[in-house]
Amino acid sequence: MTMDVRRTPTPEVDALVIGCGMAGGALVKRLSDKGIKVVCLEQGKKIHPMEMPHFSEEWEWHRLRSWNIHPNVRQWPEDYPVVGDDDTSIRVMNAIGGSLNHWSAHFPRFRPCDFRKGTEHGLAPDWPISYEDLAPYYDINQNEMGVAGWPGDPAYPPRANAHALPHVPIGKAGRKLAQGFEKLGWHWWYMDNAILTEDHDGRLGCNHCGACVLGCPRGSIGNSALSYVPQAIANGADIRPDCRVERIVVKNGKAVGAEYIDLTTGQRHRQDARIVIVAGNAIGTTRLMLLSEQAGHPDGLANANGQLGRNFMLHQTTLIEGFFDEQLESYKGARGAPLHSQEFYETDPSRGYVNGFMHLMVRQTGAGWASVGYSTLDPVPWGADHHDEFAWRMGRHAWLVGLCEDLPLETNVVTLDDTVVDSSGLPAPKVHWRAHPQDRLLAQDSIDRGRQVMEAAGATRIFDSGVYDQPPGYHLMGTARMGDDPETSVTNKWHQTWEVPNLFICDGSSFVTSAAVNPTPTIGALAVRLADYLTSEGRSIVSDRATSLA
Repeated sequence: MTMDVRRTPTPEVDALVIGCGMAGGALVKRLSDKGIKVVCLEQGKKIHPMEMPHFSEEWEWHRLRSWNIHPNVRQWPEDYPVVGDDDTSIRVMNAIGGSLNHWSAHFPRFRPCDFRKGTEHGLAPDWPISYEDLAPYYDINQNEMGVAGWPGDPAYPPRANAHALPHVPIGKAGRKLAQGFEKLGWHWWYMDNAILTEDHDGRLGCNHCGACVLGCPRGSIGNSALSYVPQAIANGADIRPDCRVERIVVKNGKAVGAEYIDLTTGQRHRQDARIVIVAGNAIGTTRLMLLSEQAGHPDGLANANGQLGRNFMLHQTTLIEGFFDEQLESYKGARGAPLHSQEFYETDPSRGYVNGFMHLMVRQTGAGWASVGYSTLDPVPWGADHHDEFAWRMGRHAWLVGLCEDLPLETNVVTLDDTVVDSSGLPAPKVHWRAHPQDRLLAQDSIDRGRQVMEAAGATRIFDSGVYDQPPGYHLMGTARMGDDPETSVTNKWHQTWEVPNLFICDGSSFVTSAAVNPTPTIGALAVRLADYLTSEGRSIVSDRATSLA
C-alpha cells in the first residue's frame, strides 16, 4: 500500500491523531474501520526497507551510529534531542511505526497484579481499569500484529484466543538457560514475540538473520507500519509523514485542531478536527502539551493540576552474561526474547522491596558485537591472544536481561529545556529520572538471581552490568497517567483529558504503573479500547466533539 504524500491540510475531519507509533497506528486503523474520517500527523518519515542497515557491509556498526536507538547519537533531522541527566540514554524514534522500527519485538502482557498496586502495597496507585477490562483488546491487538508464542503460560490467566504462530525457537543457548531455571525449580516459558515464525497475512516469515534491532527489511517483525497502517490507508485514512505538530489549538474550551510544520518545505499549516488524540508517547506527548500553552492554559494543556510530565517511568534493565565451554551458536536466530521467567515478578515482602522483575533471554548479534565485548565485557584486547579470546567469546555466550519495575515518582519529570531546540527551533524535552532506593534493591536482586541461573546452567564465566546510575532509557511511561481523580491524573479511564473534553491522550504516557514487561502490547491494547469506545455510540462522541466527560 502506497503512503499518501499529502502534507497540506484538508477541511475539518472527525479525528486528528498525532503520532503514528504503536498507539497512533492502531487508533487510525480502528477508527477508519468504522468510517470515521481521520488524519494522522507524524513528524517522522516512512522508512523504506532499503534504508535499513542490513544491506551495508558495516551493518553491525550502524546500531552504534546512524541506527542508534538514542536520538542524540542518531541525529536524524526529524528527531528531537532529549536533554537529561545522561543525554544519550533515552530511546525515541520518530517515524511511521515509531520506535518499533528498531525493537526486539518481545510482546508480553501486563498481569492482573499490575493494575492494582495501590491495593497491593500502596506505593503506587491502582489503575482505573483491570486486566479483565483490557483482556479482549490484548487479543485484538495480538491478532493484528501477528504474534508467535506458546499457549498455557501458568504466569497468566487463560486466553480467549490461541497464538496464530509457533514460538520463536530457543536454540542451544535457550535450552541451556531453560535447564538452569528447571534445576532451580523456577518458572520459565516461551516468550510471546511480534515476530512471524511463518509466512502470515501477506508478510514473510523470519529468516533468523539476527539483526532485529536494525529493523526488518522482510517485514517479519510486527509494528504498526506493517500491520495497522496499510489497512488504515485502504480505509481512506490520511496519514501524513514529515509533519511536526508544534501546537494544539483550543478555542472556547475545546480542541479545534493542531498547527504543524511540513518538514520537507518548512511551511506551517493547521489541520482542524472534531476531536484530537495525542499519541506521541511519554516524552513526545508531554512535550507537545507543554508547547501548547495558550490563553486559559498557561502551563500547557491539561496541566492545571501540575501532573503533566510527572511520574515518568522507565524500566531499569540489568544484564547478566554467561559463557560456556561448548559452542552454543548464540548469534543464530531472531533476537527477540525466546524465553522468559516471571518467578520473581510479584511482590514478596520477605525480599525487602515491593514489585518485581522478569528475566528474559535475548540473543546478541554477530562478530562485531562480540569483539567490542557484548554488553558487559571490555573489547577483545589486541596482542598474541586476540584470536583465541575472540574465538572463546563468539557463540559461547548466553544473555539474560533483568527487566525491573519502576515506581512512579512525582520527582521524575519531563519538562522543556531553556536552550536546546530541534531542527524547527522548538524547545527540546528535558528529562530528570532517579531510581527509588527500593528499586535499586530490586535491580540488584535481578542480577543475583540471574547469576544463579547462569551457574545452574553450567556457565564457566559470568559477568553482569551492575545497577545502572543513569536512566536506562527503555520503555517510556507515565507522564499523563489515567485515573479516577482529576487532582492526581491527567485523563479519565477513557483517556479523555479532564480540562479539554475532546482532547484525548493514549500512549505510554497513560500508564499508571510500569509493570515489569515491555509496554508495547499494553499501549496497543489501550489504543484499540479507546478507538472502540469512540465509535461505540454510533460516532456520537466524535460528532458531538466529546462534549462531556464519560
